[in-house]
Parts: sequence; structure tokens; C-alpha cells
Amino acid sequence: MAVNGMDAPRRRVVFGFNVFAQAVLAIAVLVLAVWAADRFKFAADMTGAGRNSLSSRTVQLLRALPADVRITAVFPEPDKRDTLGQKRRRQIQDLLDLYQSAGGAHVGTALLDPTQQKAQTDKLLQRLLELPAYKDEAKPHQEALAKFASLSEQIKSLTADEAKRLDELTRGDAQLSKNRNLGIIRMNLHDLASQAQQVMEKVDQLTHGEMPQYGQAVKAVKEYATSAETFLRDAQGWLTGEGLSISGLTPDLRSFLESAPSRYEPVLAEARGLLDKTKDLKEVKVEELYRNLTQWRTSPPVLVESDREARVVSFWDLWVPPTEPGAPVGPDGDDRVFSGEAAISSAVLQLTQKDKTGVIFVRYGGSQLLMPDFSKMNQMMRQMPRAPYQELNQLLTKAGFQTAEWDVQAQKTPPPVEGATRKIYVVLPPEPPQQNPMQPMPPAGMKPEDRKLVLDAVDQSGMAVFLAGWAQAASPVPGMGGTYEYADYLKTNWGIDVLYKYLTLHFAPHPEKPGTWVPASRQPQVLSTDDVVRFTSHEIGAPLQADRAAFVLVAPLVLPKAESMPAGVKMDVIAEVKPTQDVWGCGDLPGLEEQFKRRQGITPGEKDIRAPFPLAVAATKDAATSQPTATTAPAERKVVVFSSEDFIRDEFAQASGLSQVGNKLVLGPLYPANSDLLINALHWLSGEANRIAVGPRRGEAPRLKTLDEAWAGRLPWLLVGVWPALALVTGVGVWFVRRK
Repeated sequence: MAVNGMDAPRRRVVFGFNVFAQAVLAIAVLVLAVWAADRFKFAADMTGAGRNSLSSRTVQLLRALPADVRITAVFPEPDKRDTLGQKRRRQIQDLLDLYQSAGGAHVGTALLDPTQQKAQTDKLLQRLLELPAYKDEAKPHQEALAKFASLSEQIKSLTADEAKRLDELTRGDAQLSKNRNLGIIRMNLHDLASQAQQVMEKVDQLTHGEMPQYGQAVKAVKEYATSAETFLRDAQGWLTGEGLSISGLTPDLRSFLESAPSRYEPVLAEARGLLDKTKDLKEVKVEELYRNLTQWRTSPPVLVESDREARVVSFWDLWVPPTEPGAPVGPDGDDRVFSGEAAISSAVLQLTQKDKTGVIFVRYGGSQLLMPDFSKMNQMMRQMPRAPYQELNQLLTKAGFQTAEWDVQAQKTPPPVEGATRKIYVVLPPEPPQQNPMQPMPPAGMKPEDRKLVLDAVDQSGMAVFLAGWAQAASPVPGMGGTYEYADYLKTNWGIDVLYKYLTLHFAPHPEKPGTWVPASRQPQVLSTDDVVRFTSHEIGAPLQADRAAFVLVAPLVLPKAESMPAGVKMDVIAEVKPTQDVWGCGDLPGLEEQFKRRQGITPGEKDIRAPFPLAVAATKDAATSQPTATTAPAERKVVVFSSEDFIRDEFAQASGLSQVGNKLVLGPLYPANSDLLINALHWLSGEANRIAVGPRRGEAPRLKTLDEAWAGRLPWLLVGVWPALALVTGVGVWFVRRK
């Protein structure tokens, strides 16, 4: 608008109008922005570590969901003075929003307060009862309860008649009235009748509550039926045995005692039939879900539902103890770490996975791998036993695998894996036989026939992970090197040569003697991705290129050239030692030690294996060249070979310590990629490479500290009302100043 040539009053009007128009425009823009933010729920994580967003694993899982899921947190509104409860409720709400945003139409979320939302709570329970997995689950229990209703009436009638008849027949006979056993029978008959009535009342109460508890009702019925059957059987035996030997029995009483089987047997048969019918009845799963959900008063859970079944994620899985012992308690009294994403993603994965994969760890001798052996618990030291792959086993379960363990030395057939449609064998080297110091020669190790059992099982499944590595000598006798029992199989069938007699070590140039080397660290046998190891672009290792992994006691792998590759085999390197002069495979360790003592420096020998070389390989054999040993074996086979046996042991893969991130020292997992590397390999073997990098992120996924609920509700008014009003007041003030 042109203002030249205007007089002062008109200019003031024009300036005032401009200020007013700009203020109105600013208000309109802010209102539109607030509406759009609430309507479209757009958010951006501006943190460098991505701490306010879901991991790429979970995002990929949600985007590839084959069916819709619903996630409901059952978390009452805490008291305003409960800062810890408010914090945890905000953490859950933030996490649900992230799942809703990442999952889109396939994920529904809700934060339910049972104290305020009774109708929604009832609707949730009814929805559980109608899920296909639970809809008819309680029918056998209902049939058993109906059978017990008839049995209880028979017991009440029998016991009442028996007690009454005994009273009539023994009345007036002082000797019989004082008979101790007869008195006990009369008393128990009365008790059995009253207990039958009490059990029926309990059954009615359990089956007509908010959630019918048919499983608990059957449990009460079984306990009563067992005690009733035991008493009636014993009572019948006494009446027809010791009871008939009492002197002075009247003819009527003797006849009554002798005819006891005709009265007792029909009821006993009914009781035995009921017990037979209920002995194999399992817990009703939906009732277990209900019991876990009702813990919301003290430990709020999360319910994850698919279109078929559901899982309850307990409070103790959502908030876990810190990995480091002695971790400080937060200022709000929080002594636990929020691990909600890990727990919820695991439940989503288990609910939506159609074909389950069994993972069988194969050993020959030695101790249990996956579960602690409590028979070896040290009572004096009060130490709980641990298994070497105990935490790894939990991670595999959360990733949707069914695990088992096979000791070939003790069991000659692979163990069944419940619910698994396919099997992957994780084959460990046999445990070295225990050396007897009185015998110079070590005892025999794995037998050829046992090795054949393992390889036949691998051929039949078509999928295996071989954990190889440096094989330590089983005897101190010079020249007695270690062995790797599966070396010939891998070389002949797959072309992978495991140089198990060579230990790969990391060195550094000697600072004072050029051309010689010294151990690079206190643990030269550990090779990490920080310095000398790298992951290739293969789909197993590529997602882990930015993470830290390490391998211990590595043996070099040698792959065949293209012209000598076994027919039909395709091979890819997953991880390798980089081209460097500082790493090599040492075949003469005693000579190496002697050289270091004599010269204070080391030089590689002519027979040592120089880098680069692979330490993890994936291979496939196509259908045209595969010759399965069993008719049920798959045509295509796959193997993954790691030349480090111990890299997935808990003591190594789950180790924590100080590590440098940028210019800071951070306390956390030393090698977070080790376990993920095995899990990715299992996904690739099972033909589900799309699930690589799918699954929960371990550890904490911290959220931004937000305003409390009251201020969060006032924030839109601050943006829409107060802030534009301040701009308007400022503009009006400027107008008045210019008017003067």
C-alpha cells in the first residue's frame, strides 16, 4: 500500500492496520501449526544417538508386520506426589506414541487407566476371551466342572447316608461308639459332605467373576476329588477288612459293612473318571493373562495382542535392573532401567511369527550350555550356577527362536523342539577330554560314529552354524597339536579350510627395533572391529558395520579359488581381517614365545598366515548339486562358519566396560554386535534375511524429559493465546508511539 503523500493521521491508521493484520496472520499460522501437530503427530528426533526414536530393528519389524497388533499399557494415573510413577507413565506413553507412528495402520496403541476407564477395561477383557486361541480353550475345563457337579451330589448323598446309618447301627453299643477308627470315619464323612458344598460354592464364585477362572476351579476340584477318592477307598477297605473283625457286631451292622463296596464303588468310579479326565488339563492361558494384567496396582504391565492371541509384558520386563552392579539410584528413587522397546518388540515378534525356527546347540560332553546346572550349585559359597550361553539363550528367545541343546555323547538322537517347523544346528567343537596326569597320552575324543550323527542331522536340516577356531593342544607332549573334528567335512563339502592349528594374534611395531613386533595389547588374541576386523557388505554383517564386535582365539580361514570351488557352492565373506602387517596366524607358539624372550621382539615366520583372511563365511549349495542323505532333507543347504568358538559366550559377548565414544569414556557393552551377529546368521540361514536387524534393541532407550501433564495441557494455549497476545500488545504499543 503506498503511503507517500498521506497526512500523519492517515499514515498512523495505515501503520496500525498493518500491525493488526500481521498479528492476525501470526495467530493464524500458530493455530494452523498446533492443529497440524495434533492432527498428524509429526515428530523428529534431533539427538545424534537417536535416543528419542525406535531402533531400526523395531521400525523394520513394524513395517513388515503380516497382521495388525494392538498394544495396551494398563497403567493407572499416579498420585501427583509420586514423581517416579509419573515418570514411568510418561515413558510408556512416549514409547506407545513411537510404536503408533512407526506402525501406522498396522499398530494400535492405548494407555488404559483401570480406575477411571471401567468400560474400556471390560471391553479389553471381552476381547481377550474372543480371540481364536482362547475362545474354546476352556471347554474341557467346563465339561470337567459339569461332571464334578454330578459327582459332588453323589458324594454328599453317600456321605450323609453313611454317617446317618452308622449312627443308627452303633447307637446303644458303648464299645462300638468308642471305637476310634469308626469315629474317625463318621467324622470324615460329615466333613467330606460339607467340603463338597464349599468346593461347589468356590467353583461358582470362580466361574462367575469378571474373568471366569475355569482353570483355578478345576484345580480346586482336582484337589477335592483326590482327597475324597483317597478317603472313600480307605474307608471302604477298613469297613470290609478291620471293621468286620470287631467283636460283638450285630447282624445288621455286619451286613452293612460287608455291602460297603456296592455303595462306594459307583462313587469311586466317578471320582477316578474325573481325575483321569482332568490329569492332562493345562492352565487356561487367557486366565494367566488376566492374572498378570491384574497386577497393575503394583506393577503395571503391557498387553500385546494379535488377531489370534496375546502376550503380557510384565512390569519387570519393562523396567529391568541395570547391567552394572552397584549402579546409582536416580534422584527420583528409580533403581531400574527402562527397557520397554526390547520387551514389547519381542512380544510383537513372537505373536506375528508364523514359522518358528528351532536352534539346537550341539556339544560333545562338557557342561550344559543354555540353562544352569543347579545340581552343581555351591551351597557353601551360596553361588548360583551359570551357563556359558545363558544370556544368549534369552536373546534368542526374544528374537523368536526356540532353543534346545544336544549332548551327542549322552544322547544319540537330536532333541525335539516344540512348535518348530525347521531346525538350525549350532555345532560347537567337542570338549577336550579330561587329561589324566598319570597318563602321558590323552584319552580318545569324539568317535567317528558320533560325528556322523551330527553331520547327518545337519544334512537333514540343511542349515548349520559351525563354531571353529584355534584348537589348543590336548596334551603338553611336544608335537601333539589340537584337532577340529569337523575340519574335513567343511573342506570336502564346502571348500572352507579351517587352519585350526594357527592362532591369530594382533601385534604392533616395536618402538625401538624396526622390523620387529610386540603384542599390541594385554590381549593380543582378541581381534576387534575397532582396528583390524571389518564386516563386508553381506547381509549378515552389513547392518553391524557401525557397531563394535570382537573375536577371540581366531583361526584363519582359507577359501578356494573359483576354479577349485566345490560344485554348486556359492560363498561370501561376512567378516575378515583387514590387510595389515600387524596381524598374522601363528603356527609355532612355543617358538614365538622363545623368540620374544630372546630378542624382546617378534618377526613373522615363513609358514605364518598373513592378513588379509576371512574369519566368518556364509555358503550355500544349490539344488542341482545337493545330494541329501535323507529323503526329507532340503535340496538347498546353507552353512555359516565362524573361526572363533567363544565370541558368543556370555562372558565375552555380554561383557561391559569403559569404551571411548568420540572424546568421552562411556560405560556399556564392550562388544554389542557379537550376539547380533549370530542372530543375523540364524535369520539368514532360515531364509528370513528380511528379519536381519529386526528385533529389540537391548538396553535403555532413554526419552527426553518432558513437562508434567498439567503444563503439557497448557502448552497449546500458551502458543495460541499468550504468545500472539504479546505480539499484538507490542504492535499496538508501537502504533501508539508512532502516533505521537
